[in-house]
Order: sequence, then C-alpha cells, then structure tokens
Amino acid sequence: MTKECQVSFYNDFKDSLCYPFKDSEWAAKLWPLPLITLVPAIGLLSVILLKGWRFEMVKRLSAGDVTLPPFNPVIMFKRGLLLWCAMTAHIFVPGILCAILGIGGPIGFVQDLYQILANGFSDWAQSEPEDWAFSILIYFIWAIISFPVFQAGMIRYANSGDWKTLLNVALNFALFVKYIHYFIKFYLSWLVLIVLIAVLDFALAITGFGILLIPTVSIVGYYISSAYDLGVLAHKINSKEQNVQYSL
Repeated sequence: MTKECQVSFYNDFKDSLCYPFKDSEWAAKLWPLPLITLVPAIGLLSVILLKGWRFEMVKRLSAGDVTLPPFNPVIMFKRGLLLWCAMTAHIFVPGILCAILGIGGPIGFVQDLYQILANGFSDWAQSEPEDWAFSILIYFIWAIISFPVFQAGMIRYANSGDWKTLLNVALNFALFVKYIHYFIKFYLSWLVLIVLIAVLDFALAITGFGILLIPTVSIVGYYISSAYDLGVLAHKINSKEQNVQYSL
C-alpha cells in the first residue's frame, strides 16, 4: 500500500468515526440509538432498527448527502426487517446447498475449521468423505453469497429503491466482481473497526462498571461507523454506474 493510499485509508476511517458530528442536529437525531440498546426488553428489535437506520444513512451518503436521517422507528423497522430476512436467506440458502451436497454448511464449516486448527490440515483432508478441495470451493462460494453479494444487493437497493434487487444474486455478484477493489477497501476498514471495537470493549470490561456500556459501544458504534463505509462504497458505485449510463 502506497503512502497516498495509507493517508486516504486513514482519512476515510477517521471520517467514519467523526461524520455524525458534522450534522448540527446530531444529538437530536442520534440519541434514540444508544437508548434502544440499553433496554433489555427490546432485544433483537434494537438490532433490526439499527440495521434500518444504517440503510437510511447509506441511501443518503450514496446520493451525496452527509446529514443524518431523522429517527423514524416505523420506516427503520420495516427496512431493517426486510434486510434481516434477505441476509438470512443469503446465509442459509447456500447452507441448504451444502447439506444437499453432503457438506455441513455454516455449522459444518465451524466444525471443519476446529478440526483443522486442532489436528492440522492433512488430518482434516484425510478424514473428509468428499474431495477436500471441493469442500473448500463450496465454503468459498457460500461465503461470497452470504456477505459480499448481499451487501452488493443492499447497495443496489439503496441506489434504486427497489427491494427486489436484494434477491438478484447473479447481478449482485456481477456488481461485486466489477467493483471488487472498492469492496476490498471496505472490508479492510471493517476489520480495523472490529479490532477497535474489541479494544474499547476490553477497556470497558476492565473498569467493571463499563461492562454495562459494552452493548452501546459495540452495536451502536458498529452500525454508525459501518454506515459511512457502506455509504461511501455505494456513492462510488452509484457515480461510476451513472457515468457509464451517460456515456451510452
């Protein structure tokens, strides 16, 4: 990575942490997000709402608007629920394919990974009833469909407003491949964010009383920061796609 790329990566990551405060009404728009994670009765509903909030933020960033969306629990719950259902389908439908082919799918992947770490790759390859290379290929396809293809579909949904784009695996895969260099940068930022959140959670856990803040820091921080990275990714793809259409 060149020095210019390192500086660009650092600035983009810093912006993903600081961008909410550029909105003069950030406190009024963001205060419900940490609150819903602190109410145990809400549970999974809070994550669905946060996923819906992130989608609304991605839509704005894709269009070049950096202002925060007003908190609308009805719209955000509907968007979040739709995205959760689509994501679940992306994860478990390939898992069904794995089961049909005699491979364990997501659970089998974890079991195989544990066996590789515990006993070594050669031991796993010898005990694998099918061709181990074929198993790895299926796991790789499952991973691509479950995450990058789903996120490519979400970006197409944000840019087009058509929720059915979430389900078009072929076109979403083609978009992922076409802009894979943008996706790689996104996943690098995602990894750095995960490490940063883990460090902050550890620091809070050490204090004892800070344990109560871990859900807020982990969940809310993750969705707010990753919204920026996804939104910037969507904006780049949207700009490129529009330029192609204009050139035609």
